Amino acid sequence: MKSIRQLFPKYLYRLFLLFIISVSLSCKSADSPVEPGSQNRGDIVKTSFLASYSALVVQNLVTLGAAGQPVNVNFKYDVDAYKIVYRTLDPKGNITIASGAIFVPKGKGISPLISLQHGTQTNRNAVASVSPLSAVDGLTAASIGYYALVPDYLGLGESTMLHPYHHAKSSADCVIDIIRAGREFARTSNIKLNGQVFLAGYSEGGYVTLAAHREIEKNYNSEIKIAACAPMAGAYDLNLTAKTILQKQTYGQPSYLSFFVVAYNQIYGWNKLGVAFNSTYAEKMPLLFDGTKSTSEINAQLTTDISQLFQQSFLNSYLNGSEVDLTSAFTNNSLLNWTPAAPLKFYHGNADEYVPYENSTKAADYFKSVGATVELVTIADGTHTSSALPSILNAVQWFELIRLNKQNYAYQKY
Repeated sequence: MKSIRQLFPKYLYRLFLLFIISVSLSCKSADSPVEPGSQNRGDIVKTSFLASYSALVVQNLVTLGAAGQPVNVNFKYDVDAYKIVYRTLDPKGNITIASGAIFVPKGKGISPLISLQHGTQTNRNAVASVSPLSAVDGLTAASIGYYALVPDYLGLGESTMLHPYHHAKSSADCVIDIIRAGREFARTSNIKLNGQVFLAGYSEGGYVTLAAHREIEKNYNSEIKIAACAPMAGAYDLNLTAKTILQKQTYGQPSYLSFFVVAYNQIYGWNKLGVAFNSTYAEKMPLLFDGTKSTSEINAQLTTDISQLFQQSFLNSYLNGSEVDLTSAFTNNSLLNWTPAAPLKFYHGNADEYVPYENSTKAADYFKSVGATVELVTIADGTHTSSALPSILNAVQWFELIRLNKQNYAYQKY
């Protein structure tokens, strides 16, 4: 469930960052606050210019990250990056703020809109609104010609609450409301959009993408028409994911497992940290997920041994079905209970060691059974890390076919 930035080797990322700084404009402007008025979902609180990147810089960034993999993308447009702070709902349904980044293709006449959802992040500042270079997918999409939005999510960027990890409703609301705010920013900035809306995301972003697709088609279909959706390597069936992982002896990303329990514990008011985790780790959890640490830093303070991380009684109760709270939370936040109208294409590596590949096979089979237009693209021998870039680039190429009307669906109306 890694973010795009985590997918690049650290030494390559730092080296290329120096190159970026030398060739791109990166002078921040002052914030541009919006006059106070009603506090509605999607309202813009403030915006600010972050940086400009040439098409060549974006191309070099992606090529470096591809590490020899083919990159069949036409990087055509220079990109302007902006920070946007907007209003959305917290998990309790109260108005709050969230932030994200907007990537604008310079000189593009009329653009489709794409919202790109990032993978698991625990450091509040390692997001697109703070560092646009962490959103390689947003830069790529904009350089191709998309008006790209990258939400930070609640609890990251400007939002200081605990991130509601894999909470379906608030995850979807963040996407819906950045689309609203992004459209308003485009209107006031004389950026023309063609009405098409594409959704894509990897890892946690795959989950958030499918959650947003469901919420939009169920409740906002007259406002937002989805042209196509590409969820990638996401945990769409949370009980399937948890049971597959918790029956193993070890798991290489204990921060992910812990994040589920810590987030749900707060959202649902359980007071179960001492019940779920062994005492060595239970008392650490609130500080570990305070927004100042990366997943790597959190992992370093945990253990990959599942039986040492969690209390055995908690594991037994969940696996035998008597841990009702967690089972119900996973059921309520899973995403396989509806029929999509817009076409879906799932991407997943079949050697993914962090998010079980079965999430995507089960999702594709289910959606086919209810009559959806769906396809699963399997990255052969792809791990969670190695599958990310090919998944994202292939999804963008698929979107391009739809944008250019080379792959049509009868129900698409713009």
